[in-house]
Amino acid sequence: MIITIMILTLSFSFCFQILVIILYLLNKSIRYYRMFLGTFLSNTILMIIIGIVAIRDPDAVKKIDISLLLWAISGFINIILVSVKISIIRKVYIRSKDPQYYDLNFFGKKVYRPDILQKSELAAMFLTMPLFLIMGSYFVARLINLILYGSL
Repeated sequence: MIITIMILTLSFSFCFQILVIILYLLNKSIRYYRMFLGTFLSNTILMIIIGIVAIRDPDAVKKIDISLLLWAISGFINIILVSVKISIIRKVYIRSKDPQYYDLNFFGKKVYRPDILQKSELAAMFLTMPLFLIMGSYFVARLINLILYGSL
Protein backbone atom coordinates (compact mmCIF):
# COMPACT_ATOMS: atom_id res chain seq x y z
CA MET A 1 0.00 0.00 0.00
CA ILE A 2 2.87 2.37 0.75
CA ILE A 3 4.31 1.98 -2.72
CA THR A 4 0.89 2.79 -4.22
CA ILE A 5 0.74 6.00 -2.18
CA MET A 6 4.26 6.93 -3.25
CA ILE A 7 3.44 6.29 -6.92
CA LEU A 8 0.31 8.43 -6.61
CA THR A 9 2.35 11.18 -4.98
CA LEU A 10 4.92 10.92 -7.75
CA SER A 11 2.29 11.12 -10.49
CA PHE A 12 0.64 14.16 -8.86
CA SER A 13 4.06 15.74 -8.54
CA PHE A 14 4.73 15.09 -12.24
CA CYS A 15 1.43 16.75 -13.15
CA PHE A 16 2.31 19.71 -10.93
CA GLN A 17 5.76 19.90 -12.51
CA ILE A 18 4.24 20.06 -15.99
CA LEU A 19 1.97 22.86 -14.82
CA VAL A 20 4.96 24.73 -13.36
CA ILE A 21 6.89 24.32 -16.62
CA ILE A 22 3.99 25.76 -18.60
CA LEU A 23 3.63 28.67 -16.18
CA TYR A 24 7.37 29.33 -16.36
CA LEU A 25 7.34 29.36 -20.15
CA LEU A 26 4.42 31.79 -20.13
CA ASN A 27 5.75 34.17 -17.45
CA LYS A 28 9.54 33.66 -17.31
CA SER A 29 9.42 34.28 -13.56
CA ILE A 30 12.18 33.18 -11.19
CA ARG A 31 9.47 31.96 -8.80
CA TYR A 32 8.28 29.32 -11.26
CA TYR A 33 11.87 28.35 -12.02
CA ARG A 34 12.50 27.71 -8.33
CA MET A 35 9.26 25.73 -8.10
CA PHE A 36 10.42 23.66 -11.08
CA LEU A 37 13.71 22.92 -9.37
CA GLY A 38 11.86 21.96 -6.18
CA THR A 39 9.53 19.58 -7.99
CA PHE A 40 12.47 18.12 -9.90
CA LEU A 41 14.28 17.45 -6.64
CA SER A 42 11.21 15.95 -4.97
CA ASN A 43 10.47 13.75 -7.99
CA THR A 44 14.05 12.48 -8.03
CA ILE A 45 13.96 11.65 -4.32
CA LEU A 46 10.58 9.93 -4.66
CA MET A 47 11.80 7.85 -7.60
CA ILE A 48 14.88 6.75 -5.65
CA ILE A 49 12.75 5.80 -2.62
CA ILE A 50 10.28 3.88 -4.80
CA GLY A 51 13.16 2.03 -6.45
CA ILE A 52 14.65 1.08 -3.10
CA VAL A 53 11.29 -0.11 -1.75
CA ALA A 54 10.64 -2.10 -4.95
CA ILE A 55 14.02 -3.80 -4.76
CA ARG A 56 13.67 -4.66 -1.07
CA ASP A 57 10.05 -5.85 -1.28
CA PRO A 58 9.08 -7.22 -4.72
CA ASP A 59 5.75 -8.44 -3.33
CA ALA A 60 4.75 -4.81 -2.78
CA VAL A 61 5.08 -4.26 -6.52
CA LYS A 62 2.75 -7.20 -7.17
CA LYS A 63 0.14 -5.72 -4.82
CA ILE A 64 -0.10 -2.39 -6.66
CA ASP A 65 -3.67 -1.73 -7.72
CA ILE A 66 -3.22 -0.30 -11.22
CA SER A 67 -6.89 0.47 -11.73
CA LEU A 68 -6.91 2.58 -8.54
CA LEU A 69 -3.81 4.44 -9.72
CA LEU A 70 -5.24 5.13 -13.17
CA TRP A 71 -8.58 6.20 -11.69
CA ALA A 72 -6.94 8.64 -9.26
CA ILE A 73 -4.61 10.07 -11.89
CA SER A 74 -7.45 10.54 -14.39
CA GLY A 75 -9.50 12.29 -11.72
CA PHE A 76 -6.60 14.59 -10.85
CA ILE A 77 -5.93 15.47 -14.48
CA ASN A 78 -9.63 16.04 -15.01
CA ILE A 79 -9.75 18.47 -12.06
CA ILE A 80 -6.77 20.36 -13.48
CA LEU A 81 -8.37 20.60 -16.92
CA VAL A 82 -11.69 21.78 -15.47
CA SER A 83 -9.89 24.45 -13.46
CA VAL A 84 -8.05 25.63 -16.60
CA LYS A 85 -11.31 25.87 -18.51
CA ILE A 86 -13.06 27.69 -15.66
CA SER A 87 -10.22 30.20 -15.33
CA ILE A 88 -10.33 30.95 -19.07
CA ILE A 89 -14.10 31.41 -19.00
CA ARG A 90 -13.78 33.63 -15.92
CA LYS A 91 -11.15 35.83 -17.62
CA VAL A 92 -13.30 36.23 -20.73
CA TYR A 93 -16.35 37.07 -18.59
CA ILE A 94 -14.40 39.73 -16.67
CA ARG A 95 -13.15 41.19 -19.96
CA SER A 96 -16.70 41.26 -21.32
CA LYS A 97 -17.68 43.69 -18.55
CA ASP A 98 -14.72 45.99 -19.25
CA PRO A 99 -15.63 48.87 -21.65
CA GLN A 100 -12.17 48.56 -23.21
CA TYR A 101 -13.26 45.33 -24.93
CA TYR A 102 -16.60 46.36 -26.41
CA ASP A 103 -18.23 49.14 -28.40
CA LEU A 104 -21.85 50.20 -28.59
CA ASN A 105 -23.48 49.98 -31.98
CA PHE A 106 -26.15 52.28 -33.43
CA PHE A 107 -28.93 50.51 -31.52
CA GLY A 108 -27.11 50.60 -28.15
CA LYS A 109 -26.11 46.94 -28.11
CA LYS A 110 -22.67 45.73 -27.12
CA VAL A 111 -20.38 44.66 -29.93
CA TYR A 112 -17.37 42.81 -28.58
CA ARG A 113 -13.93 43.37 -30.03
CA PRO A 114 -11.92 40.38 -31.30
CA ASP A 115 -9.25 40.80 -28.62
CA ILE A 116 -11.68 39.83 -25.86
CA LEU A 117 -10.58 36.23 -26.42
CA GLN A 118 -6.86 35.70 -26.91
CA LYS A 119 -5.60 33.10 -29.36
CA SER A 120 -3.76 31.18 -26.63
CA GLU A 121 -6.96 30.90 -24.58
CA LEU A 122 -8.94 29.68 -27.56
CA ALA A 123 -6.22 27.15 -28.39
CA ALA A 124 -6.11 25.96 -24.78
CA MET A 125 -9.88 25.46 -24.73
CA PHE A 126 -9.92 23.41 -27.93
CA LEU A 127 -6.65 21.50 -27.51
CA THR A 128 -7.50 20.30 -23.99
CA MET A 129 -10.97 19.16 -24.99
CA PRO A 130 -10.05 15.62 -26.20
CA LEU A 131 -7.96 14.88 -23.10
CA PHE A 132 -10.69 16.31 -20.90
CA LEU A 133 -13.34 14.10 -22.50
CA ILE A 134 -11.22 10.94 -22.37
CA MET A 135 -10.05 11.43 -18.78
CA GLY A 136 -13.45 12.59 -17.60
CA SER A 137 -15.32 9.69 -19.15
CA TYR A 138 -12.82 7.17 -17.72
CA PHE A 139 -13.06 8.73 -14.26
CA VAL A 140 -16.87 8.87 -14.29
CA ALA A 141 -17.22 5.32 -15.68
CA ARG A 142 -14.95 3.93 -12.96
CA LEU A 143 -16.77 5.99 -10.33
CA ILE A 144 -20.13 4.58 -11.42
CA ASN A 145 -18.61 1.09 -11.40
CA LEU A 146 -17.36 1.71 -7.86
CA ILE A 147 -20.76 2.95 -6.69
CA LEU A 148 -22.77 0.18 -8.34
CA TYR A 149 -20.53 -2.85 -7.88
CA GLY A 150 -18.09 -1.84 -5.14
CA SER A 151 -14.92 -2.27 -7.21
CA LEU A 152 -13.00 -0.28 -9.75
